[in-house]
Amino acid sequence: MSTEHENRPWLTVLLRVWTQFSPEACCAALEAAGAGGQNLVVLCHESERERAMVAGRELVRRGVLRAFRCNSPQAGGHLLEEANRAAHQARTPYLLLLSSEVLLAPGSLPPLLSRLAEEPDLAGVNPLFLYGQKAFSSSGEDCPSACGQPGQRARIAHMGCVADYLGQLHYLYEGLPLGHALAGKRRRFQVGHAGALLLRREDFLAAGGFNAALDSLAHMDLCLKLTAPAPDKPLRAFSSEPASLAVLTDDLDAWKTCGLWNSLLQRERLSPDLLRPDHAALVRADGVEYGCSHWLCGQAWPSTGTMDESALDEEGSGLADWLRWRHDPQPRTLLSLLESMPPRQRAFAVQLCRELPSSLPSTLPWYLFAAEKLLDCGKRDDLPLLTASAASWLAHAEDFQRHDLQPGLQALSDEGLYSSGLDNCPASFDAWIELAEKERSVNTRQEVEDFDRLDVGGTWPTIAVVMPVYNPRPEHLRAALDSVLAQEYPHWQLCVADDASTINEIPEILRGYAAQEGRMRLTVREQNGHIARASNTALELSDAPWTGFLDHDDLLPAHALREVAALVRQNPDLVLVYSDEDKVDARGVRRTPILKADFDPWVCAVWHFSVYATERLRQVGGLRAGFEGSQDFDLSLRVAENLRPECVAHIPQILYHWRVHAQSASGSLGAKPYVLEATRRALDESACRRGLRATAVPTIRNNFFVLRHELDACSRCSVVLLAADATPVPTALWNDLERLSQLVCLEVLCQPVNAAAAEAFKKSPPPSALNVRLLPPLEGKKKENWHAACNQAAQSASGQVLFFLDARILPLPGSLPEQLMALALEKGIGTVGGTLWRGGRLWHAGLMPDVTGLPFASQRGAESELLSSIAWGQLLLTRRVLAVSEQAMAVQRAVFLEQGGYDLAMGPWAGADLGLRLASAGLHSMSCPWGQWHVPPGSGSALEHVDHVGDVLERQRITPQTREIFLARWGGTVRGSGLRNAMLRAAPDQGWALMMKENF
Repeated sequence: MSTEHENRPWLTVLLRVWTQFSPEACCAALEAAGAGGQNLVVLCHESERERAMVAGRELVRRGVLRAFRCNSPQAGGHLLEEANRAAHQARTPYLLLLSSEVLLAPGSLPPLLSRLAEEPDLAGVNPLFLYGQKAFSSSGEDCPSACGQPGQRARIAHMGCVADYLGQLHYLYEGLPLGHALAGKRRRFQVGHAGALLLRREDFLAAGGFNAALDSLAHMDLCLKLTAPAPDKPLRAFSSEPASLAVLTDDLDAWKTCGLWNSLLQRERLSPDLLRPDHAALVRADGVEYGCSHWLCGQAWPSTGTMDESALDEEGSGLADWLRWRHDPQPRTLLSLLESMPPRQRAFAVQLCRELPSSLPSTLPWYLFAAEKLLDCGKRDDLPLLTASAASWLAHAEDFQRHDLQPGLQALSDEGLYSSGLDNCPASFDAWIELAEKERSVNTRQEVEDFDRLDVGGTWPTIAVVMPVYNPRPEHLRAALDSVLAQEYPHWQLCVADDASTINEIPEILRGYAAQEGRMRLTVREQNGHIARASNTALELSDAPWTGFLDHDDLLPAHALREVAALVRQNPDLVLVYSDEDKVDARGVRRTPILKADFDPWVCAVWHFSVYATERLRQVGGLRAGFEGSQDFDLSLRVAENLRPECVAHIPQILYHWRVHAQSASGSLGAKPYVLEATRRALDESACRRGLRATAVPTIRNNFFVLRHELDACSRCSVVLLAADATPVPTALWNDLERLSQLVCLEVLCQPVNAAAAEAFKKSPPPSALNVRLLPPLEGKKKENWHAACNQAAQSASGQVLFFLDARILPLPGSLPEQLMALALEKGIGTVGGTLWRGGRLWHAGLMPDVTGLPFASQRGAESELLSSIAWGQLLLTRRVLAVSEQAMAVQRAVFLEQGGYDLAMGPWAGADLGLRLASAGLHSMSCPWGQWHVPPGSGSALEHVDHVGDVLERQRITPQTREIFLARWGGTVRGSGLRNAMLRAAPDQGWALMMKENF
């Protein structure tokens, strides 16, 4: 190459440093790889900067590099943005995207350059990546192949990415020996590996570089952009160069990369059309037959000797178990892999299983879909082994479920793979469906039958199912109608109003069903009136005492009406009944369960399946036109506003499957943008009808709204600042209180928990505009007792509202503590707590009940960007909780004193005890998202209260005696609390976990 002889660099290496993979070894390997005289830009976070600078400067000092620079993003920035910036600043024709997890072998760069220069249709070139085998070593050290030139028995970790017929990503011939004949073949691939990828700089810039917003998928996006078809240009591809080698020290790279892609694909977050199915074609070109495993994973091996068991076992059982799982992913091989791993790597692998749902088995519908797809593709592409395997699987699908799928899921459950919150382990829902849901249904069916035999003289109510119809997909409409006809409960009416569908097939389908089913009532509207009017038209057809709503493309499980009928028959005062729900995709795969608590009027999370007393529906005028997109929410607000608690009931079962597709609200909020405005209006008008001086404002981070209350300027509030040590009160906290004093009549009581803590208020004096009093510190037996300090300060306060605040917490931008005060003054409210953060993660957003009878700090440790999605988005809403944090809590002074304040005998359980005593008196504890504070680490005695049982026990702040006292007083109440869905329990990660079979 001419550029090699010119006196200027031809290459800029963009080295991205991962915290767990140090840059020193990667930088040292660059010299022998052929990077002499080239430029190096290290991209790393500030924590790795010093090590990177030392390694880079050493190469410059020794004359290895022409130039070196280290780029670190500013706070909130992304390393990929720094990569784009460095690429723009580079003046070399080529870029090498390099990761610190990759060690280039000696002489590996020149072959890459020659290949890319000689073949203009290549978008980029990778070396062959070999396993480092660190994950499979008990010592955690790299194998000998990590240094120098690897031997022929080394195993290939990556030679190229391929896509199967389901759109899933795989590494071709993963584990192939380096000495195998097929290892030396050059192939074309759709995407390259970002670990060490040589590109032309002009191509990188023309493609727009990395899209940092895509994070872990940014390199896949870049590859797809580089190979996108362009007019008058040859189709580009990526390739691996057999003459160039590198060691991939992250042995689990294939799991992370393919697992992320395949998990998003499985959950329909990615389109299966993004990658062209090329796995079968590539292996056929190598003379290898393509088939699938018993678990429907594409299989293709060059020869029987490639996966020789004895040869693998000689190299290490860890690598053998890894490759067995990679080529035959199923519970048995996964458990063998986990068992062979050292403890630290095993814990990380279990975390990957939970985070990446494709690592774990799905439900039977997914396998049915996959088998049918593989069968069609096998026939189309003349793949006899694949065709035979898929056909055989379909013929024995029930046997697979009974003898493979369910026992495999149970084995994984027994090993604790699903012992995690649902938000952190989505695949636990798949396991629950296969292992637990049917048993729950059998149990409830038996309960209904027993009740029916006892209540001989009773009558079963008729339930009308109202269905407005407008241009659904015909197959979806038939499925929705069939789900009603398949109900186990016989006493129903199906009331359908076609809203002047423009697809001629739709009214024909409806008339056909109505002609065959006498319980179906149909009307066809002459003019389209949208969903609210169409629903009301269907409602007019009903003469049943109960009415439920079903969208024209959604599904009811066969036992849905049976469960509703059994409940309303036993409870004559009911007016509104609602159940849990989930989503179902085009493959028939269910996901995203919404498991609700008992009715909370502040959230009003009824949604689907909702069944109303028909008389009440007609009293409120049915659904309101003008609220399309949120008509169900508006209806539930208008019906529930004046109901007594005993008139609303929740069935803790999934009785509704909400179909996900591009046009549905469940598939995309953007498909129905008017939903937001309708939701805001519905909540605004509801607040007005309830007599609340509040307006609905968006939570910004999801499609929910929350009420913002007006506060009477004459309200009197006593802020109690509690100091547990001499740490000065933050200036930001004083400033926030000064702002609050301009809104209400405010006094600030400074309450030291001990004598030394009084210095906190002296070191940081309050603003002169504040009305501040310093209270005496606690003495005697009450010294150091946080709750005793609260009780003492309450006696000295004069405000209507007590506002207890830890004197060391920092208000976050946008925090409005006055909202907690306003809410505390509302009828039926006891304590109101804010949202506390610690180290950038959630610390406290309210205590919730567990099946053990003990409270726990729900979702503690969650990252802030996840709050819009975890726990069904409700952490961003004002909602009921069991108890709130004493570090930021508002309560009416009269209520607090009437209850006697905190019961010091309950020790660290005093906060939970207060919340439960208030609830017994009809006063609910509330978590309010308007108050946001940061809790500094090591808050000492301020954390004596119970935030999380596990943490407290670990710090020995709870004795077995106080635990038993709490359980004796409140255990039954906590266990039976409607704040917990009966199908859920607290998980070790403090999320909500599904109750598996063994938990019943």
